[in-house]
Amino acid sequence: MSSSIRHAKFLALGCVGFVATAPALAQETPEEETQLEGVAVTYESVDDDYSVPDIRSPKSTAPLIDTPRIVTVIPEEVLKDTASFSLQEALRTVPGITLGAGEGGVASADIPFIRGVDATGDVFVDGVRDIGSQTREVFALEAIEVAKGPSSAFGGRGTAAGAINLVSKVARAGDFAEVQATAGTEDFYRVTADVNQELGDSFAVRLVGMYQDAMIPGRDEVYDDRWGITPSVSFGVGEDVTATLDYYHLETDAMPDYGLPLTSRNQLPGGVREPADVDPDNFYGLLARDFQETRVDAVTFQIDAQVSDNVVLSHITRYSNSRNNYIVTNPDDSAGNVQNGYVWRNTKSRNSLNEGIASNSNLSAVFETGGIEHSLSTGFEFTLSDSTNRNYSVETGSYRFNADDPDSGCNAQGLAEGNCAPLANPDPSDPWTGSITRSSSPSSASAEDYSVYLFDTVTLTESLLLNGGIRWTKFNAEGSGCGRGGCYNAENEADFVTWQAGAIFKPTGTTSLYASYGNSKTPPGTTVGEGSDNLGSNNQLNEPQEYENYEIGAKAELFEGGLLLSGALFRVDRNNILQVDSDADVVTDIFDSARLQGVEVSVSGTAGPVSLVVGYTYVDSELTDGSANDGNRLPQTPEHNLAATLDWEVTPRFSIGGGAYGASEKFADGGNLVRADGYVRFDAHAAYEVSDYLGIRVNVQNISDERYIVKLRNPHFAVPAQGRQALVTLTGRF
Repeated sequence: MSSSIRHAKFLALGCVGFVATAPALAQETPEEETQLEGVAVTYESVDDDYSVPDIRSPKSTAPLIDTPRIVTVIPEEVLKDTASFSLQEALRTVPGITLGAGEGGVASADIPFIRGVDATGDVFVDGVRDIGSQTREVFALEAIEVAKGPSSAFGGRGTAAGAINLVSKVARAGDFAEVQATAGTEDFYRVTADVNQELGDSFAVRLVGMYQDAMIPGRDEVYDDRWGITPSVSFGVGEDVTATLDYYHLETDAMPDYGLPLTSRNQLPGGVREPADVDPDNFYGLLARDFQETRVDAVTFQIDAQVSDNVVLSHITRYSNSRNNYIVTNPDDSAGNVQNGYVWRNTKSRNSLNEGIASNSNLSAVFETGGIEHSLSTGFEFTLSDSTNRNYSVETGSYRFNADDPDSGCNAQGLAEGNCAPLANPDPSDPWTGSITRSSSPSSASAEDYSVYLFDTVTLTESLLLNGGIRWTKFNAEGSGCGRGGCYNAENEADFVTWQAGAIFKPTGTTSLYASYGNSKTPPGTTVGEGSDNLGSNNQLNEPQEYENYEIGAKAELFEGGLLLSGALFRVDRNNILQVDSDADVVTDIFDSARLQGVEVSVSGTAGPVSLVVGYTYVDSELTDGSANDGNRLPQTPEHNLAATLDWEVTPRFSIGGGAYGASEKFADGGNLVRADGYVRFDAHAAYEVSDYLGIRVNVQNISDERYIVKLRNPHFAVPAQGRQALVTLTGRF
C-alpha cells in the first residue's frame, strides 16, 4: 500500500471515529473505593502517581502486601510517562518478560513470555480470558496487572506463565475531558481522547478514542496505523448496585516486520546462528505483497451489587470477535542463501477469525467463624471460543526455489521477480509478479470450559494469615485442518483440579513474609489454534501439561503505603511440554521436563516527589529431559532482566524521568544454537504543566539508538528493536 493511500485511508477512518469521540483522553480524578474488609470491589488510581495498593479482581481476597506471590501493576500514569502505546511496548516496563516471535504458528501478534513460559493464552480483560491472535492497544486501559508464576486456580486453564490482566476504562463518577496529541520523528502522529460525563445522580457515560499514523523508527518502510473507539455507560454510579455496558473497537493497518535473516546453517563455528551482520534498518519485505490488517470488536456487561457491608455479588460477560489477516516476508527461512549474500523472500500468512464469550459470576464476603476472620471469594466461570484460519497460498510466478536443493538458490531470475533480495541492500519497492489466493484447506479449533472456584484468606491472628484457593475445571477442545503433517480431526476432554496455598507472617502491619505454592494445568487445545498449546492428532490423547510454582518472599509498605517493596525466590517445575504448529499439526519442540528458578526484587509506587516502578529478575533455567539438550537453557529465557522507570517531580508543575531496560543473552531453541546478544536501553522524559488546562511532555525513546534484538525465532529471523525517536505530547484538559 503506498504511503499516500495509507495516510488517506487512515485519516478518513480516524475522522469518522473522532466526530463521535470529541477531544479527550482521561485525566483521572479520584474515585472513592467501595471495599469490604480486605475485599477490593472497584479499582481506580487515586492520584497521578504510581501507587497501586490492590488489584482489580473480585477473586482477590487480600491487598498486594498480603498476597503471597509477586504481582506487578503498571498504572496508566506509567503508560503516559513512558509513551507506551501498545501492550508490547508497555510490557518492557515489567521485569521478567520477553517477547516471542511465531511460537505455535501465530507469527504476527502479542506473544509474551513470563519467566520463560509462553503467556500467549494468558491475557485477560477485566478478569476474563481474551483469546485471539492480536496486537493489543493501551488507549482504553486504566492499568496492566501481571501476576507471575503458574496460577490455574486463579486464572483457569493454562495460566502456566501467570496472567496479564488489562483493566478497561469505563464510565464512572465525575466529569472530565482530556485530549492528547503526539508528534514525533520518523513521521509519528497520534491523538487520543477521553470524555466522561455524569448525567444525573447515578448515570454516567464515557467515550474514549484513538487515531495513530506512524512509521517505525529504524525500520525502512515499516508502518503501524491504528484507530479505535470505546463508548461505555454506567447505571447506579455510587449506589449499591452498579451496572456497566461497554463496547471496544480497534482496527490496525500495518506493514508486518520479520526483521533480519539469521546466518545460514554451518556458516558459523559449531552450528551457531545469529542475526546476519547487516544494517539493522534493512527491511526485506515487499510493499507490493506484504500487509497486516486486524480488527477487534468486544462487548462487555458488568454488574456489582453490594448486598450488605460484608457481601458483594458481581458478574461479567464479555463477547469478543477478533480478526488477524496478514502476509509477511520470512527472510530466507533458513534456506542457506545468506552466506552467499542473498535473501529468499519466503512468506508466512494468516487469515483468522476468533469468536469467544467469557462469563464470571462471583460472591465476595468477609465474616468470622469462631473468632477467625475470613475474606472469601467463590464463583463460577464459563468460556467458549471458536477459531478459523485460512492461510494464503502465495505463488512466486515462474521462479521456483527448493530449500532442499542448494543449486536452486537465489539467482538472477529470483532477483528480477522480487522473490530474492541482496542481503546488503534490499529494496522493498521491488516489483513482484506472483499471485495470492486463499488456501482451500482452512483449519478450525474450538474450546469450552466450565469451572468453579473458592479462595479464602484466613486471619488467624494479627500476625499470621493463611491464603488458599482451589478450582475444578471441565474442558473440551476440538480441532481440524490440513498441514505438513497431513489432515486431522482431533478432540480432547479433561477435567482437573488446580490449587494454591500460602502462609503469610506479618512482623508489623506494613510488612509480610510468605511462602506459597501454586500449580497450573494446560490441556491440549488451550489456546484454541491461537498459540503454542494447540490441538492436533499427535497430542489429543495427552494429559494436561503441569507446572508447579514454589515461592518464598517478603514485602514491605513504606511512605504510608505509597511504596511497595517486594522480593522473592521462586522455582517452577514443568513437565510434558509440547509446542505444536497450529497450521501444520506438527510438534515443533518437545521438552519432557524443565526447571526454572531464580530471584525477583522490585519496588513500585511513590515516595514524596519520586515515583518509580523498578524490578530485576534472575532466572536460572534448565532443560531436564534426558536428551542431547539436557542442561541447556530454555528458549526465550535470558538469565538477567531489568526494568526501571522513574519520574521525579522537581516542582509541582515540572517533572523529569527516564527508564533503563535490559536483558542478557537469550536463545530461541533447545539446542542453544540460535542466539542474540544482551542489551541495555535508556529512555528519558520531561513534562511541564503550563496551566491546569494545558501540559506538554517530551520523550526520547532508546536514547543511544541501541539496535538490540527484541524478537528471536528459530530457525527463521531476528527482529531488531525500534531506533531512537523523539516525541512531543500536548495535553489539553477541559
